[in-house]
Amino acid sequence: MKQLFKTTGNDVLDFSRHFNGNNEPPLFRKQCIDLRNKLFIHVDEPGLLVLSNNLKKNVILHHFVEDKKQNSFVMNKNPSLDLYQKVYAVTSSDLSVDSLHTFKPFNESNILKARINAYRLQNEFDLLVILTLIWGDKSTFEWAFNNIEKGSDCAVSSQSIKDEKTFREGFVCAIDKIQPEHLCLYGIIYDWVKEYYDLERIVKMQTRTQLIHQKQVLLEEKLKK
Repeated sequence: MKQLFKTTGNDVLDFSRHFNGNNEPPLFRKQCIDLRNKLFIHVDEPGLLVLSNNLKKNVILHHFVEDKKQNSFVMNKNPSLDLYQKVYAVTSSDLSVDSLHTFKPFNESNILKARINAYRLQNEFDLLVILTLIWGDKSTFEWAFNNIEKGSDCAVSSQSIKDEKTFREGFVCAIDKIQPEHLCLYGIIYDWVKEYYDLERIVKMQTRTQLIHQKQVLLEEKLKK
């Protein structure tokens, strides 16, 4: 059995406790993840799990859009392991919505907190994890994209992007440094993406609207039987 860290709320600041080195983000390890035919279900929508009859094989929980739970995880309260352990894999926390157009130190802090979350999911809870990439301007790229094993599967959201230039700069840097085996994308695929990444290796994540529609169709089919 893995020994869990004895964490406190202050660990979001004293992040050096989680890795060796004070000037780099914690290591994210490459894992072997099968992304074929997966349902990406938002962690706040457990009712949509009825769409799969094999959660451990088919479902990946993600944290895009709004997640009411991830900020409590930032404060080192354990995640909903009873839910997490029922599914195949999870994406790490996405704190970008909290960083949008804010002070640079706050943005960097959220990037580091999100990386600590990813580290904990892999190393404390022994889960298959897809790293959610978040970044700000170029000054944040070192924290956002360093210490990630090349070929790691990553996730990114292009939803509600207001600064496409910054998004593009970070996307290009991430692809160059990480060379992800697959990229799970929530939102639109910009036309320029094909210049930097093989579109066939992009896994399009279902939107909440699409999943709710699928659930409604499923319920209607059951009523007909």
